[in-house]
Amino acid sequence: MRIASIIAAVALATLATACANRTGDMTISQYCAQDASRGNTDICKQHRDTEEVRTSLGQRIAEVFGVANRAQSTADQAMAREVVCVTRTLNRTRAGSCDPGYTLTGCTQTRYTRRAGGMAILRSVSDSECRYNGQVLEVQVRCCAMGPNPPPATMVNDTAPPAPQSPQPTPVS
Repeated sequence: MRIASIIAAVALATLATACANRTGDMTISQYCAQDASRGNTDICKQHRDTEEVRTSLGQRIAEVFGVANRAQSTADQAMAREVVCVTRTLNRTRAGSCDPGYTLTGCTQTRYTRRAGGMAILRSVSDSECRYNGQVLEVQVRCCAMGPNPPPATMVNDTAPPAPQSPQPTPVS
């Protein structure tokens, strides 16, 4: 009984070693290409599927990097331009507009009350103005101009950040 179990263990180890070393020193692609009949084995089918996925992912990654590189190039070109933006605050109006030479980039209703009619509906937006369905209590219009010498802007808010309410904590060493 003891000898039979030793022989069975040796046979099992030999079989496992043979299966583990099925391709020898060859790569799987070399093993599959060496004999045409091996093309339908499970290991070769799995290798073929894996290579297809790897190729497909490689192409997708190349496309994504191409798009990202074009976007970065466009962003770099935009950052190289001189852009000046101003914010105009208009009170009790139906429309917000920019000065000549500026392009409208944003239009936001910043104050409203229930008595004044609540939030207004933005009806139209163009490069030069935005219009609401009714009178708005306060609207902020963001206008931008490109170039080294932008035209003068009127009714512009100072866009510096507000001073902190409490003093900054001092570091303790």
